[in-house]
Amino acid sequence: MDYKWFAISDVGKVRTNNEDAYFATDKSGVFMVADGIGGHKSGEVASAKTREILLQRLSQLPAGEPLEPLLREAFLEANAKVREQAASAPEYQGMGCTCAVLALRENEFSLAHVGDSRIYLYRKGTLKQVTRDHSYVEELFIRGLITEEEKIDHPYKHQITRYIGSSAKLEVDITSGPVYNGDVFLLCSDGLTDEVGPDKLQQIFDRNLEPKETAEAMVQEALAAGGHDNVTVVVVKITGKKTSFFKKILGW
Repeated sequence: MDYKWFAISDVGKVRTNNEDAYFATDKSGVFMVADGIGGHKSGEVASAKTREILLQRLSQLPAGEPLEPLLREAFLEANAKVREQAASAPEYQGMGCTCAVLALRENEFSLAHVGDSRIYLYRKGTLKQVTRDHSYVEELFIRGLITEEEKIDHPYKHQITRYIGSSAKLEVDITSGPVYNGDVFLLCSDGLTDEVGPDKLQQIFDRNLEPKETAEAMVQEALAAGGHDNVTVVVVKITGKKTSFFKKILGW
């Protein structure tokens, strides 16, 4: 399929270092955002290690192989390497990172994620969050113990329940679906979503900008709202799908 993309990362207005990491690969159609966890700059070590491993494993996807096991194995390897490095020195103890990956193949997408870095899909004028945060607050919401509004300012909203480096056995959420011309995917760290609500994100998408302008507008909104965290945004727009021979020639 044909697509356009743009990625941007900003340290924000409060932090002195950027613990986010991302990559985008034109050839394989794989995109990633990771957000480091841990003090003394160890968070950025974890996100950088995760980026390194996933880029090695996913930059050239084998044709014809199912994506789900490939994505899961890549996450599990990153988890093992981060935990190995965390055990190698006191300053790395407890480090980890959230991670969200989008993989495009033919006329389908696959998503894999752990933590609260998110992926959204803007389709036919409607924006939908297609990943669910792995957080304490989200668990309370799922169980009906708090409302959507109470999630926003909950004192434990940054307590993550699952992330790369968290445990030896990592559960990775993976889902797939069809893509359509005009679909726009957003991958982002919580530095964006903590500052910019879904209504404002919808408004930016409704402007029908190019991926570069969309991503830059989102980062500017986050900075204008305080920029309390690193902000990383990857925007991917589907501009054309492959058409089979029979459909193209025979109209099937």
